[in-house]
Amino acid sequence: MSDSNDYLQLIKYALLQITIVPSLICDLFVFFHFIRYWKKEIVNAPQNHIILCLLIVSFIQKITDVPSAIYYFRWNIVYQQTYTYCVIWAWFNYTAMTVSLQLVCWCSIERHLFVFHSQMMKIKRFLILFHYIPLTICLSYTPIFYFRIIFFPTSCTNTWDYTTIYCGGACYSFYDVVLGTFDWLFNYGLPTMIIIFANPLLFCRIIWQKLNRQQPIQWNRQKRMIIQLSFISLLYLIFMAPQVIVGSVQTLWDPDFLFDIQIDYLYYIVYFINQLLPFAIIGSLPETHKKLIQLMKRIKRFLGYGIQIHPFMATVDGSNRGTTLAVH
Repeated sequence: MSDSNDYLQLIKYALLQITIVPSLICDLFVFFHFIRYWKKEIVNAPQNHIILCLLIVSFIQKITDVPSAIYYFRWNIVYQQTYTYCVIWAWFNYTAMTVSLQLVCWCSIERHLFVFHSQMMKIKRFLILFHYIPLTICLSYTPIFYFRIIFFPTSCTNTWDYTTIYCGGACYSFYDVVLGTFDWLFNYGLPTMIIIFANPLLFCRIIWQKLNRQQPIQWNRQKRMIIQLSFISLLYLIFMAPQVIVGSVQTLWDPDFLFDIQIDYLYYIVYFINQLLPFAIIGSLPETHKKLIQLMKRIKRFLGYGIQIHPFMATVDGSNRGTTLAVH
């Protein structure tokens, strides 16, 4: 591997290593908030169910998939050079990324229902139809789909490259035109397009309703939901949309379109969705945001006043006292 590639791999390793610990701490902080206010935030707020699922998927990926990537970027080889390790890593990576994307996609649609049809969403049958069933499909369809085509491919045989991220990827992506096209367009392309259009549409509907004053919504009540969705959707549009667009172009027209950029950068930057997701969620939780700031101030105070160094002081008889280290 050339020196420039070694340097690039080292930068990728350093960035992931630096950001994963603060992100995990932030995850735990948000989990603690949801557990502490379980009835208010989860039981009585079904609009937060998708956010909690996103956080759980992201946390699991951070303690399984991300360490494998960090090891690869550090040593330029996968952690275990075995068929079993590669097939599990590929399955889990594909699953986690796609589940998260589809959850955000449905969240972008669902927010329209919770904002503009809040009374309807309080009725049990509509809540089951438009909330629990889509949520269950998002969490179950993707793991089953990828398990079938990665563990038991029918049109090709998985051949893993231990010197490439994700061991080079599952064989269907390269040799099965039908499955590869369906995967990029349906599992990645369609959810991305829905996110791109559903979120601006939500703001346009809010502005239109305010201008026409038709059935005014309770903005103070819905503001948190809208801000939360905006932060999370922005993460996916910045870090995942480029990969999806390039992959779709490669699938439909030119297999070599921006191939090196995709391999070197686009497959890598999607990891920062997980690293930044808990911060985006905290940014939409004002009370949690304030508590986190207070906690940081306490830590800063502890570090600032925990150890004090007293300089030389002159005594009455003219002698000097030594430097004193006092721990409080």
